Amino acid sequence: MSIAVKMLNDKIKMISETNTLLDILLEFEKVLDTIDLYAYKNWIEGEILEGPKVNRHYVTVSLMYPYDRMPDPEGAKRLMARECLVKYTKDTLITPRKPRGFEDLVVEPRADGAPRYKAKTDSKPVWVVSIKMPRRYVDEFNMDSVEVDEDSYVDMEDAGLDAELQSGEPIDDGLGDLGFAPEGEF
Repeated sequence: MSIAVKMLNDKIKMISETNTLLDILLEFEKVLDTIDLYAYKNWIEGEILEGPKVNRHYVTVSLMYPYDRMPDPEGAKRLMARECLVKYTKDTLITPRKPRGFEDLVVEPRADGAPRYKAKTDSKPVWVVSIKMPRRYVDEFNMDSVEVDEDSYVDMEDAGLDAELQSGEPIDDGLGDLGFAPEGEF
């Protein structure tokens, strides 16, 4: 799979528009910093390529590194010791050249016959490191952010329990006396 710069820009835009993804990404980076991953060679050089993808049990982030600056595998061992899944892959980054003259452009005809000028592209190899981190490291429950709504109590009249208490007749829920199903129904 080749990586285009447009894909990178779209991912950055998506993350910056959503505060929750940005918060997850900051927590992800905080975990990497807490386990001293950046002390290992070239881990600090990574750029976010994809993610965070939040699944039921894992948060996945892919980082891109220049080919000549592969992150130290000893750092990956530190992540794996914390039940993270780490995968190294080689890939190609395709970037457009900055046009300085006509030799940096490709001329393509449009449907109406008018010429279309496009910048030539350069390809360079990169390392992509995908990290699947358990959500328990990233999900941070903060009591200060939880607000209790005082108006969200359950009204006993709405639940029908108030009528049971006044009439003395139990509500038949089909579960019997102790919450178990009556004999013969199980």
